[in-house]
Amino acid sequence: MNIAIIGAGAAGLILAHKLSEESSANIFIFEKTRKAGTKIKASGGGKANIFNNSINGDCYNHNIQNTLLQDITPNVIGDEFSKMGMLMTEDEERRVYPATLFSETVLDILTENLSAAKFIFDHPVTEIKPSGKKWLINGCNTLFDKVVIATGSPAAMIARNRKNFTALFESMQLKHKEFSPSLVGFKIQNYPKELFGCRTRAIVSLFHKKELVHKEKGEVVFKEDGISGIVILNCSAYYNRLDDKSDCELSLNFLYNNPNYDAAGHILRHGDMKGILHPKLNQLLMKQPFAVDDFRLAIDKPYDLEFAQVCSGGIDLSEIDNNFELKRHRGIYAIGETLDVDGICGGYNLFFAFASALKLAKHLSNEN
Repeated sequence: MNIAIIGAGAAGLILAHKLSEESSANIFIFEKTRKAGTKIKASGGGKANIFNNSINGDCYNHNIQNTLLQDITPNVIGDEFSKMGMLMTEDEERRVYPATLFSETVLDILTENLSAAKFIFDHPVTEIKPSGKKWLINGCNTLFDKVVIATGSPAAMIARNRKNFTALFESMQLKHKEFSPSLVGFKIQNYPKELFGCRTRAIVSLFHKKELVHKEKGEVVFKEDGISGIVILNCSAYYNRLDDKSDCELSLNFLYNNPNYDAAGHILRHGDMKGILHPKLNQLLMKQPFAVDDFRLAIDKPYDLEFAQVCSGGIDLSEIDNNFELKRHRGIYAIGETLDVDGICGGYNLFFAFASALKLAKHLSNEN
């Protein structure tokens, strides 16, 4: 059996690794760039946050745990990496990393046993055509029994590199949602530029038309024209799930450890809040008073795809069955971030990439 995997990212690599172990298939990995696993190396700030031990359906835009991944748990992913020889460590928020805290470890583990797979780099796939009951890719001579689309998303790509990213979906007439930035910071209307460079903790609430959408606490980072930080990136995931994105704002409560502290009384007693607030926030407060427990920022728009860790969008789930096979193109599958599945920060997106690939590997091995 000849199997083509389009994309040498997290999903494509673990799929190839598992198929190499469990089947006698000839595996070809098509990658449009010159290297494998580029995004893996950037994950978790270079430490590779490979999954989270508290996965649940609420972490995603679709409840995949009750549909696509009923039998794939964090333990399954952890066991798989353990069998590959990688020790792991878990932090207080149940995020799991390689014990080395070095993303290159994950890439090395995934690629070390792929001698049977043939990598074809610098080869963007633009066409998949049927030939009898098999498939041709870009007109090459090799016929493929199975084709797996694991192209990921255009997150973190500059504009010229993401040109025609969905052309393959469109040529196959697949229903899909256009990719948009998720897990990304926000540009802010009437932004207080004097806060540029400020890093502080806050309780952050996302409101849409005055209704609370999401609330979380963590560090926020004030940029030149907007705001970022993990808590903000998670807000962007929920923002992206809104059909109507108008009239959205963030509320920041800077009284992180004591939300109900009497800030007004503190100012009356001490004249300012330099003992509580970051110096830049205190300076702004003295110049332009604001509610310390409800600092409002009107969202202009998310930052561009180039700055996003993850995208929302991709192939619609109605196009696949529970084995990730395309309903209208039997023998072709789609996994990972290629699909319209996105989660919050903390290893949820890499978990889906690995989990969808392992479930498909089991299915393909049974068919081989």
